[in-house]
Amino acid sequence: MNGAASIRLIGYPVSNYVNIVRSALIEKSLPYELDLRGGSKDEEFLAISPMGKIPVLEVGGFFLSETVAILEYLDERFPDQPLRSADLEKRARGRQLMNVIQMYVEAPARRLFPGVFMGGRNEPGAEEQVRIVLDVSTAAIARMASPAPFLCGAAPGAADLFAFYNLDIVDRLGRHVWDRSIIAECGLSEWAATMRHRESTKVVLADFDIFFAKYLEDKGAAYHPRIKQEA
Repeated sequence: MNGAASIRLIGYPVSNYVNIVRSALIEKSLPYELDLRGGSKDEEFLAISPMGKIPVLEVGGFFLSETVAILEYLDERFPDQPLRSADLEKRARGRQLMNVIQMYVEAPARRLFPGVFMGGRNEPGAEEQVRIVLDVSTAAIARMASPAPFLCGAAPGAADLFAFYNLDIVDRLGRHVWDRSIIAECGLSEWAATMRHRESTKVVLADFDIFFAKYLEDKGAAYHPRIKQEA
């Protein structure tokens, strides 16, 4: 391994952000240990993740949280098999797309997680408010994304991993709440199918399916996964 440092990923396979980092490690052919834990607000965990959230990456005693920071660190610490384009403009476009997906797709959709995935109820009017935001953001992504066949060129990168796992969970939510496919509306159905055939995706989603089914059952969630998730 480049740098000869041990790598540990702390997280839980239901988390889309943990799955992004795990896929990045697999795509970069970096051996790692998966430490199955959720986030915590106890002082010991806050010492390694100031917001108490997962994922947390440990490399040789150095701890780092926040998914985008982790992706950038991995590319700089382990430059073989880079996940960001060497072309400045392509790299910037990839980062722009990641920001749009995080801020205007995944974050708003989280408002509906309690009533869909967590066995709770959503606030009155939340579904309509989130729908309005997604109408705008999916149209924006459709204008921005032109896979060839991946989002920043011929090879999959950080933008692909970030987009896939975030859009996948929002697509599941969208199909349940509105019977709409967020991925299709973004013009990314073929790209998503290509991503699903990546070995890293198969490994990560195999664990996700198991842990997610148990999570939904434990929560008494309204959402029930389909036998085969559509792209």
